[in-house]
Amino acid sequence: MERVQDKQALRDKMKRIRSQVPAASRELQSKAASLLAESEWLAPLRKARGRELNVCCYLSFGDEPDTGYLLESCKARGDRLIVPRLAGRTMKLHLLEKHQELVPGLWGIPEPPGDAKEWDSERYGEIDAVIIPGLAFDRWGGRIGFGAGYYDRLIARIRAREAFRLRDHESSNFPAELGAIALREQILKDQVPMEAHDFRVDKIFTPDGIMEINDT
Repeated sequence: MERVQDKQALRDKMKRIRSQVPAASRELQSKAASLLAESEWLAPLRKARGRELNVCCYLSFGDEPDTGYLLESCKARGDRLIVPRLAGRTMKLHLLEKHQELVPGLWGIPEPPGDAKEWDSERYGEIDAVIIPGLAFDRWGGRIGFGAGYYDRLIARIRAREAFRLRDHESSNFPAELGAIALREQILKDQVPMEAHDFRVDKIFTPDGIMEINDT
């Protein structure tokens, strides 16, 4: 797969497959993958860092896996919740306080209410974990992108801020871990060339278990 149109055809195919998953199955799979992500990823990460986490959680819409279960799990455990809001072609992060509820946003994507405090871009390097749904994932950890590229641009800003903190010898900072929850229908068996709007995640949780990522 070398040509851009071939990659676009794959995206379209995976989008059709995901759209055909019954809502009841999608919810059951989302819950199972989220329970696994909490027990095998976020709980050990809290223990390793000795504190509650700064968790950035992408909010699901349409037929994406539902990240809301992990959002509520993190809220119950005292994590600081950082959620995105779309403004045109820009995605900004906002702190979701415990008393605030999500509201419908652009394209019906849930987002923080208008009184939610913006998470300063200078603090992007303080994020511990990023929870991601996605169109599809390959076995090299690649997230197969679709759309306007909000995800990859935000991840790039997080990584840039981490590099800035490292340069200034802020050794207490740890890099953000990227964890995905995925439906079993979203997993590709082969490696797919990375293109614009694609990026790699560190961990992929499915209802069938943790997907082993081949990093060679």
